[in-house]
Formats: sequence, structure tokens, C-alpha cells
Amino acid sequence: MLKITRKIDEGVTIGDDTRLVVLKVRRRQVCLGIEAPSEIVVIRDEIFQRLTKENQLASRFELRDLQEFRKSVNGHLNWLAPPAEPPWQGRPMSIDRGKFGTLQFVEDQVITFNRGLLGFCDYHRYILLSRPETAPLSVLQCVDQPELAFLVAAPANPINGLNLGRLNATLQELKARSPEDLQMFVTFTIPPGRPTEATANFSSPILINPRTKLGKQLLLESQKNSRQQQILEK
Repeated sequence: MLKITRKIDEGVTIGDDTRLVVLKVRRRQVCLGIEAPSEIVVIRDEIFQRLTKENQLASRFELRDLQEFRKSVNGHLNWLAPPAEPPWQGRPMSIDRGKFGTLQFVEDQVITFNRGLLGFCDYHRYILLSRPETAPLSVLQCVDQPELAFLVAAPANPINGLNLGRLNATLQELKARSPEDLQMFVTFTIPPGRPTEATANFSSPILINPRTKLGKQLLLESQKNSRQQQILEK
């Protein structure tokens, strides 16, 4: 870790276009000013850690809890299923030793997350699967790590109905012309042994461009977007 001593109104520059300035020091608190391009999300460390932990918890679901969750919702979950999968082409591939056994797919189905997902930045290739045994949820399955998978669903609200903050840079990154070109998914967390306490994470939704097969998980600054939205009414 690089340590730098700064006074009030002094700062540091990170890269070519990000600058941190010390604005005020009060007792043991330091007030920082941050100048950064609009595409860079600035988020407090503790929030980033909470969202990362939420991803890690979401990846640990058990199939028996998933089945109990499906019985609990009993067709009343207000989510939209992903569009019907087109006839894929390309080199046949398979995933072994995953939570759902052996999965067959083709190369054209692979979605690339150039920055990975929170907590799993070393893995970049996933496939999105609609399976009868997981409906109404879908599976975002990692290609390079068979044991890594997420349960996801598309919210009933369109992308514009959720406060996604600065979206222009994301459109460019995913090579999309408009938000309507993208599919949005949220991850589900099913606590072990407590399927009726399942939650959906709206604080870090996943955007996918089905045309370019590029994806990204967003970090939203707004506190209006819950990372643990309760699914079933208590």
C-alpha cells in the first residue's frame, strides 16, 4: 500500500483522469473530494465489501433449498423469463462437475464479463440457461469454474424503471446503442436451510447485451436499490 501525506486542499492524481483532494479534517475524520470521469463509480469501501459478500453468498445455493423455494413461490413470483433461446451455432462444449451435472452448450452461448463479477474477478466466461428444474429462475453458469453458478431473474420493471445511475459508459462498454438493447438480471440469494428467506439483489444488477455477448455487473450508488429485497411475504 502506497502511503502519502497530504494537507487540506492538496491531493493525489490516480491515472490520467482521477483526482482525490483533502477538503477537511475534523478529529479522526477526513473529508475527501473526488474528481473522476462519469463512467467511474465511486463507492464507499464498506458498501463494496457488502455487495461482494452478497455475490459470494448468492453463489452458495443448494439444490434442495432451490426446490423448496420453487414450491413456496408456486407460480406467484412476478418476474419475466428471459427470451426464448435461439438455435445456437458453434463448437459444441460441455461443463462437468457443476451443481447441475454435465451441461451441454455451444460456443455462441458464451457471455464475456471482461471485469468478471464481484468477488469472482478471475472468471470471465458464463452461459445463461433456462432450465425446468430452476424455473422461474435462470442460471448464470461459469464456464471456467464448474462449481460457480448464480440464480438470476429478469425484473418485471424495464431497465429505465430502475435507477441505474450513469449508464452511458456501460452502453459503450457492452457495445449497445440504447438501454433497450440490454437484458437486466438480478441475482438471488437463498440462505442455506431457509429458502423462504430468499432475497434479490437490486444494488448490483447484471446487464447483458445478447447481440454482442458482453456482460457487466453494475455497482449502484443509490440506497433506494436494495441488495436484500425480500421475495416472499412473511
